[in-house]
Amino acid sequence: MDAIVPLVRNLIKIRYEDIPPQVLAATKKSIVDTFAAMLAGTNAQGCPDVVAQILEWGGKEESTIFHHGKKVPAFLAALANGMMARAVDFDDVFEPGTMHASASIVPAAMAAAEMTGGLKGKEFLAAVALGIDMICRMGRTHKIPSGLSGMNVTFQYACFGCAGVVGRILNLDEEKMIQAMGLAYSQTAGNSQNILEGTLATRFAQGLAAQAGVYAAVFARRGITAAREVLEGKFGYYPVYQRGEYDVRNLLDGLGERFEGVNVTLKKYPCCMHSHAAIDGLLSILDEQDLSPEDVDRVTVKINQQGFNFVCLPLDKTRIPRSIPEAQFSLPYAAATALVKRKVFLDDFTEEQIRNPHVLQVAQRVDCLVDPELDKAYPASVTPAILEVRTKKGDVFSRRVVERRGSPTNPLTMEEIEEKFRECARFAGNPVPEDRVREILLFVSKIEDQDDVTRILPLFS
Repeated sequence: MDAIVPLVRNLIKIRYEDIPPQVLAATKKSIVDTFAAMLAGTNAQGCPDVVAQILEWGGKEESTIFHHGKKVPAFLAALANGMMARAVDFDDVFEPGTMHASASIVPAAMAAAEMTGGLKGKEFLAAVALGIDMICRMGRTHKIPSGLSGMNVTFQYACFGCAGVVGRILNLDEEKMIQAMGLAYSQTAGNSQNILEGTLATRFAQGLAAQAGVYAAVFARRGITAAREVLEGKFGYYPVYQRGEYDVRNLLDGLGERFEGVNVTLKKYPCCMHSHAAIDGLLSILDEQDLSPEDVDRVTVKINQQGFNFVCLPLDKTRIPRSIPEAQFSLPYAAATALVKRKVFLDDFTEEQIRNPHVLQVAQRVDCLVDPELDKAYPASVTPAILEVRTKKGDVFSRRVVERRGSPTNPLTMEEIEEKFRECARFAGNPVPEDRVREILLFVSKIEDQDDVTRILPLFS
């Protein structure tokens, strides 16, 4: 029996009441956090262009384009909203698999909820929790990291997870759900080349994964058939995309009893997670020693190979990012921003700021290296960092950061996430007024009591 079968059965049989309270609380955090990232992404580079094209196409008024208030076919709403959720790189991450957990799941779930004419909050919460659990389990299963294989699992696993979430909301039975997974596999794509080249397709692909999930579930419901052994068959996902290097125990152990959503990291900084440990460490050293950029002669950051490939390679390019996506995936730029501004936030990733001469000058003094010890201890997860700050006076300050701020062992509180939401609401294409921000946060805090979760959508427009 292919491993997809128990995953599908779990998606269908688990009820809201079966999910532990701490998992539901973590899922609420991820929902608020994803909404925050989507708001900040409404006006991010590329997103208005995709929305404009979708509106030009038009079609059935089925699901809402987030913050714009216009309704379009569900698969197109999922595409636009998934892209927004990833656009500013502020959405949550599952560190063991180095993958984004909620950026496709939440938009796909909301699009499906509108397709059905409304959905109770408990069912929405359960569907999102199960979708996050599924893709995170998949993230624990492969052995070759995305930063080494080039197979970017963030997009690949989201195709399966979104198909499962949409299928559950559409009430697909087991046979139809398995077919939906086959149709998801037929659309599975995703690589890391766009990250290396700093293109907008990185954020676009997150929307494509949400769209793929809608397509898969809808056409499975219509009776379109697809491969059944999608994970472990001769040409299934793990043999083909992961070269057969996987451990199915990590996929299935504790299924339905242990939920991976509690292990998701919520971001404190809007850039690639592989830079976060370095930012944390650098800000800590600066605060403790009260250093200015002029005091610092050199910053050396040691990370694992996967992180180096994502945010340091090639070093001459990442020290002078030419586009916003390149800056989001540049450790030298993030470190220089932290050194110059004592913070790293959304306003540091604009066309104007990525050309800030002071920041770029400091970035030339940031060296990045692969540390063999970190690479051995953390080969497949988001990288820790070892920092060394050398001053012009000759002093050296060091820091080793393993538990990033926002990680499960060093989590952001709900209050901090709500404040992040407020900040992101100010960066939306049309800033959301404070009274509506309060309504949105109150709605999500009591989402399990809501008769129709789609009633939240007009509050964003």
